[in-house]
Amino acid sequence: MTGKRPADDGTVYLQVMAQYEGRGAHWNVFQVSDQSPRITLAGSVDSCEQARRLATRAKRPLRISPQAWQQMLAAGVAPAQTPEGVTIA
Repeated sequence: MTGKRPADDGTVYLQVMAQYEGRGAHWNVFQVSDQSPRITLAGSVDSCEQARRLATRAKRPLRISPQAWQQMLAAGVAPAQTPEGVTIA
């Protein structure tokens, strides 16, 4: 046993956060865990699809903050319906 948690246990996930004004059309994605380090930068994305690919590569669930989702919709880089496997939270 390696001591690592399984990728699908739900305690580690990727969270897309809202962008700050004037930062352009990209969003930071953080890996959130219940173990230290609790939050680490996983990358930066330009669309919902890029965030989904990042989560797939990392084998982690994907959550997008409601504010980030609204920003992505307004920027035209997210579909009208929440994609399968994406949680808005």
